[in-house]
Amino acid sequence: MRDRRTALHSVKRSAKSSSKRYVSTEDAQISNWVDQLNQALDDLSESRTSTREHSLETLVNCFACHNVSSQIEHRLLEVLALLKKSLTKNASIKEACLAAKGIALTFINMDDISESDGDDLYRKILPSLRNTIKDSDDIEIKISCLQTLSLITYIAASDIDKLLVRNYLFDLIETDGADFNVENFTSHELDKLFCEAVHAYGLLFAASFSMGFVNFEVLWEEVEKVMPVHELLLESSDKDVRIAAGENVGLIFETVNIFATSDDEEDDDELDEEQTSDAEDSGKPEYDNMDGLIRTLKDLSVDSSRRRAKSDRAEQKSVFRDIVQSVEENVKPIEELKIGGRVLTFRGWAKILPLNCFRKILGQGFQYHLKTNPMMSSIFHYSTGGPHYYDSDSDDDTSFDISELSNVDKKYLFEENKKSRTKHLRNARLGKENPPVY
Repeated sequence: MRDRRTALHSVKRSAKSSSKRYVSTEDAQISNWVDQLNQALDDLSESRTSTREHSLETLVNCFACHNVSSQIEHRLLEVLALLKKSLTKNASIKEACLAAKGIALTFINMDDISESDGDDLYRKILPSLRNTIKDSDDIEIKISCLQTLSLITYIAASDIDKLLVRNYLFDLIETDGADFNVENFTSHELDKLFCEAVHAYGLLFAASFSMGFVNFEVLWEEVEKVMPVHELLLESSDKDVRIAAGENVGLIFETVNIFATSDDEEDDDELDEEQTSDAEDSGKPEYDNMDGLIRTLKDLSVDSSRRRAKSDRAEQKSVFRDIVQSVEENVKPIEELKIGGRVLTFRGWAKILPLNCFRKILGQGFQYHLKTNPMMSSIFHYSTGGPHYYDSDSDDDTSFDISELSNVDKKYLFEENKKSRTKHLRNARLGKENPPVY
């Protein structure tokens, strides 16, 4: 009997000990990434290249998969100085690429920083990125720096810096990389470089003309400057370059169409859809080669050339069908993401292209940041408690403050509401539904 009691007490002690070990292990897992991050930052000063590379891998993983703003907010200058040093040290390709990605992720994690402080930090890192893009003789380093340059400019730069970097990127595209040290690259490497440059330009076009106050004359001047080059890119032998150029074309005309509609908000609700469409079309500016452009886009949307892989043809046709609709019919593409049981709707190239850039940089941490990072919800105008405001089918109009929207978004919302009211009235006249009450 005594032996049985002793055995029973032993089992209970063992169970308690296991429970304590489980809790201890769980706590350790929670804090473990913070310790790893701090150690990685300390090791970035080491002289051994392999040590710095390992530290950068840890840092990039932590920055992508966690919200590290509270861990780095007092060390931002130090963190960026260490990453800048690794970028410019030229010790290895891997180190430079990881450092460039680390810089982008650092800016993504600056959720509490002021606009002026963000701009100051941006200006400290800008020259190193520009110089590396121009001078590096490695294609992967150039591409990594292009991704980072465009993303941090989108996030933190002033309007004038966005303009300067946009011109810098267009110069790279228009001149086929003259003065960018590309002489020794293969045609495949050049295609990769120009594809990334086109993506970067599109991101900054969205930053300049889909956010804040926009002067239509400045917008149209930019359109007339860049569209001929984009038309040439649509004829590229590389599928990714064609798609990148086509998406930019969709973005450009999506933005133009927002401003091309009438500025007179005293619309006649008795106009039917056809009359409204005619009124809107009459205000559109004319692009010199509009017919040729649409013909090229339509050809790409039905391309069946057997010289191209079947999967490439399928991808191209799918994308260009959306592009044709955007340019010819002013229909915006839609991307829906299910995040934490909610569906976020991103409408239009001006939201989808930046979303893709964040997705590319964040990788496996993309959904985590979409759910938890205040910067992401601020950029894409959604809240944790309501649907994305670009979902025009949503009945919840409290998820955003219209006074905080740019004039681009206000024009977009006005036009969408006007079309919706016209549709309801037309259906009511046909007896399909009751007239709406405003």
